Amino acid sequence: MTQEATAAATIDRVERRLADLHKDALLNSQRDRLNATDRLLADLSQKTASLRSRGYCYKGHLEEQIAEAAERWPALRTQAAEAIESQVRSLQPEITRCEAEVRRLQSLKSQPLSAAQQAIGRAEGQVQAAERRIRAAQQAVESVYSGLYSALQTLSREIQGCERIYDWLEGASFAVEPGESLVAATEGRLMQGNGQVEGILFLTDRRMLFERREKVAKKKILFITTESELVKELRWQAPLEDLESVDASEARKALIIKRETLAVMPRSGASASPAEFELKTDSDGWRAQMLRCQTGEIATERLGGAPEVPEYVVPAKCPTCGGGLRRAGRIRGVSSISCDYCGATVVLERATDQA
Repeated sequence: MTQEATAAATIDRVERRLADLHKDALLNSQRDRLNATDRLLADLSQKTASLRSRGYCYKGHLEEQIAEAAERWPALRTQAAEAIESQVRSLQPEITRCEAEVRRLQSLKSQPLSAAQQAIGRAEGQVQAAERRIRAAQQAVESVYSGLYSALQTLSREIQGCERIYDWLEGASFAVEPGESLVAATEGRLMQGNGQVEGILFLTDRRMLFERREKVAKKKILFITTESELVKELRWQAPLEDLESVDASEARKALIIKRETLAVMPRSGASASPAEFELKTDSDGWRAQMLRCQTGEIATERLGGAPEVPEYVVPAKCPTCGGGLRRAGRIRGVSSISCDYCGATVVLERATDQA
């Protein structure tokens, strides 16, 4: 017959829970969140300013929402700080009762567990009640600022996404044209027959472009790559006005892996070829964004509102070689084009009804 264990180990666990109560009852995590919100607001303002200095002109709501949060935050911070102090004071009697109950267990540590179980049960009940009361206090404080903090986190993720696509653009093998601005970019693959090319699909307010970005082995030893280089090359591009249709679809492999695809069909006579991409983002969302760029609706998202976009007139024939120009008619935001036949630059006249 084995000897019954003493109550020491069980009482030690209750004492550790009491120590945690002392720390939690100070609501230090909630105090830290107030300081974190201070830093987050300042950080978002700096990052947005840096993003604008790099040339990103879309998502004009960023500054407005940050300014609105900055205006609301001082009052919310004061309210939350006062709530913390009030809750801490109200928790102290609860913690004092727990201390008294747990202190009574000290003399019972050497006793058999069964003999001390009733007293331990009372102390544990007191500790559990205090834990519930502390959780309620934490939630009461967090309810003051949680909505604003959640909104700031959403803005932070949005700005990080903008920074990432501009990092890709600044490292690209191509350059944007004068007056052209990046709208979006995503990692993906260009599907070519049975093969595929890894890279980045870029969307500007004028074009869609795919740049190959793949690591290629430069040196191998016994089939093991010891040295590689990142290959970048523009593999496909098309002016948005040349795209007749863009179809998004979603498929699953083995019921688990989701495949987001985008099939692009240029207009008849366009220089770009049909293309299919597999995206690492929502293809429906990408298509919607592309259509907003194609129609010019994206301009409403520019910082400071939609600017005036002048219209120009493309003549029916190239003045240099007489070849027909496929873009004949009005065109927005483009003051010159290249002839498909002779390659000459055709300077366009502004539409007469434009200011």
